[in-house]
Amino acid sequence: MSNLVLNHHPKQSKAIDLSAKARFEDLNLASITNLAQHCDERLLPILANAYDVSIDGLSQKEARALLSKALMLKRHAGTTYAIKESLKAVFDTALVEEWFNYDGKPYHFKVKVTSSHKPFDENTFKQLEKLIYEYKNVRSVLESIELKVQSNCNKYNASANFTIENISVLPLRVRQRQAKLSSFNAIAVFISEKNIQSGVVL
Repeated sequence: MSNLVLNHHPKQSKAIDLSAKARFEDLNLASITNLAQHCDERLLPILANAYDVSIDGLSQKEARALLSKALMLKRHAGTTYAIKESLKAVFDTALVEEWFNYDGKPYHFKVKVTSSHKPFDENTFKQLEKLIYEYKNVRSVLESIELKVQSNCNKYNASANFTIENISVLPLRVRQRQAKLSSFNAIAVFISEKNIQSGVVL
């Protein structure tokens, strides 16, 4: 590292120059980059400040994705495209429906977000709102945010309920017996005798 302090500069400047020289000579300059996807994690807040992008509450992966689009988002700020791209940094399935797509009021729009791996909570909802209001134009009105959670679970739960009823057959017990016997016998005897003699019936 060359000496940037001239002879007529004060001694304090020379001391700072020597200190900086000692620190920067062993520094790997190849690791310093402003590419959000490859820079050191400690540089993310500095890049966010430089690009005027808020990454509060975002994971490292989400922050890198948003910062890598920062210049493009600033160029297209106020458009539906900018809203979609900013939301996709956090939710890759985010959709923006404009009023003429669903017969809504003029200049209104809806945002639909589907997730199968990221839970929805109050912080997530605030992040969505923050991104939408940062990149939408002043005229457009956010009508609603629809959240949908999908489950990719391949497990099935089943339950069965068995009911058993025991029936015991006991021997027949006659507790009370009443019998009425009535009979009527009739005997009739009819006797007829016929004697046939010489064709005369007696």
